[in-house]
Parts: sequence; structure tokens; C-alpha cells
Amino acid sequence: MDILDLALALIFAKLFAELFVRMKQMGVLGELVTGIIFAVIMTYVPMIKLSYFGHTFSYKVTLTGEAFDFFADMGIILLLFIAGYETNIGDIAKSGKRGLSTASLGVTLPFILGAFFSHKALGFSIRQALVAGSIFTATSVGVTVRALMDLKKLRSPSGTTIITAAVIDDILGIIILTLVLGEESVVTVFIGFFILIAVLFILALGPVEKMMEVVHEKFHSPFALLSISIAFGLLISVFAREVGLAPITGAYFAGLLIGRTKEKRLVAEPIQKIARAVFIPIFFVKVGTLFDFRMFTKIDLLYFLFIPLAFIGKFIGCGLGSLFGGLKIRDALKVGIGMMPEMEVALVIVTYAATRNVFPGLISSQMVSVTILYVVLSAVVVPIVLKLLYPEENADKKF
Repeated sequence: MDILDLALALIFAKLFAELFVRMKQMGVLGELVTGIIFAVIMTYVPMIKLSYFGHTFSYKVTLTGEAFDFFADMGIILLLFIAGYETNIGDIAKSGKRGLSTASLGVTLPFILGAFFSHKALGFSIRQALVAGSIFTATSVGVTVRALMDLKKLRSPSGTTIITAAVIDDILGIIILTLVLGEESVVTVFIGFFILIAVLFILALGPVEKMMEVVHEKFHSPFALLSISIAFGLLISVFAREVGLAPITGAYFAGLLIGRTKEKRLVAEPIQKIARAVFIPIFFVKVGTLFDFRMFTKIDLLYFLFIPLAFIGKFIGCGLGSLFGGLKIRDALKVGIGMMPEMEVALVIVTYAATRNVFPGLISSQMVSVTILYVVLSAVVVPIVLKLLYPEENADKKF
């Protein structure tokens, strides 16, 4: 019933998004709440069976099928692709120093706090403590990008710093992950990163602009330019994955290259409509479904201290990093808040550690539970706080 799951998720995502917009909040919160509600339904509501004319209709909400996962994955890829072509390269160059200092402190401080706390307070071994610290290092920029888009602040000093820092943050997070879990060598990660940069540099010298120009002027089939642009973003995402990096990093850089072409104006609005009407809402519903109330019945309350430590580490680390990079205090505050969300990498690390018995038994379920709670809380809290920090903008608009 993947198709029915998708239909219900889209309908209720937009219903709750409308509710939140009318309450002067961001629609993305409605999409997240939709996922949380569906998580409760999946847990406690049994299968529905209806009989009519000798036929039996059976249905249970799952939101875990291949089709739903595909739409959610496309949502985050398109979200970062859009963020890429909406980012001015000149702004990125200006915020490069800020991005590096922001990402460096934003990774280091949460890592140290998490590792020290788990070793001293919870009695984790050195390896377990290092893995625990690494869980809360990598920022998931999707929630913040969506919020900044709604507020029309993606190209502000704080917005470009967040985007730049998130890209660097992703690389640093992967390096830490490979070090603490010992699956890949640091050399392999660096090689993959430099391969990606080299390929992007070559493409930036002319091939991408030529491709867009040829498709626009020579192709007569409908929407060819739109299709090729999206396909290009997907190809770079796949390439990034194959060299050991996150696909969303490739999607962002692909969007950045498309954004340098004069044909950008012809594809920007159509891609926005497709992504924000279908794929991006599904991604945020999927995030909401990660919340499982059953996982918190046996948790040691001491583990909940990971949550404020992660918030504090990200806020202070990223805020100070951007302040050292030259931002004003108010903009640094926005960066500190905007870098708080964590999602894919955090869940990958904790799941990987749990399935390989780095965290044995009850410790495993408690670490997974805390990580999911932080993911959901950061995704819900950050857009609200960002809206309060940009009071001059009216985010009450339809999408």
C-alpha cells in the first residue's frame, strides 16, 4: 500500500502545514507533526479491514515501503539542490572562513562533551565514548535550509555561513565516523573529497554552462531543461556517494553549478514547485515517523542529558566559530541555532554502532532512543526559534 501511504502522507502533511501557517508558524512543523502522528498510528492502531461485495480491503499505515523511502530521499536531495542554486558563490567565498571556523568548533565541542559525559558519567569504555560523542557532531542542514527558505534568509550572512559550515561539517563528521568506527581510512575519505572537488572544478570551467545552453537552444521536447537539470543533480549525488561522501553534499554542489548558468531562471521555479509540492513534505513526514514512544519505556533518565549537551555543544561551538569568523553577535546567535538539527548521520552512526554491538544490550536501545528524541526535538524547535530571530520577515505564505 505504498501509494496509499504516499497519498495520506501528502494530504495530512498539507492539512497540518496549513494549520501551522494559520497559527503564524512554519508549515514544515505541520509536516513533522504529521509524521509523529503517523508514528503513533503505526504503533497503536491495528490493521483496518473492510468487506464489501465479497471483497476485503485491508490496510495498515506503515510509511516504510520502498516508494515512500524513495520520495523521502528525493526530498532531501532536491532540498539541498535548491539550496545550492539559490546560494550565491560570491557569498560562499565571503563566508568560507566563517564556515570553516563554524564547522570546526561546531563539531569539536559536541564531540568532546558527548565523549567526556558518556565516559565519566555513564561509565562507557573509551571506544564507546568516542562513538557516543561522534553521534552528535554532524549537522543535518535540511530543516534549517527549509526554514531559511521560508523566511527568505538563505542568502543572508547567517544563511550562507550555515550552508557553508554544513558542507564542511559533513566532511568532518564523516572523518570522525571513519576514525571511531574504523571502517574507512582517513586517507580514503580525503581522496574521495578531493576527487569530488576536482570533478566539480572541471565542470565549473564550462561543461555545465555548455550543457544547459545546448539543452535550452537545441532540445524541442517539453521540459527537457528541467529534466536534465534534475538528472545532473542526481548524478553528482551518486558520484559523491561513490567516493565516500554524503549524496546531499553532491546535490548541493550540483545546484551550486546550475545556479551559475544563465538558464537557472528557467528551472528554478519549476523545480521549487515539484520539490515543495511532493518530495520535500514526504521527507519531513518521514523524519516525524522516526519518533517511537515505545522506545522510552525503559530508558535511564541520565541518558537524557545527552540532549542538552548536544544542544549546548552545537550552539556554543557554531556560535563562537561564526563569531570568530567575523559575524556580528546577533548573526552568530542565528548560526548557533541553525546548526543544531541533526538527522541522517546521527541515526546512521547510532544504528551502525548498535548493530555491531559497540553499544550492547540495553545501552544500545537507550542510545538509539535518545538520538531519535534529539533528532525530532531539534527539527521541531529550530524553525520556531529561527522565526523568532527573524521577526522582520513574514513567513506566513502558502507552499
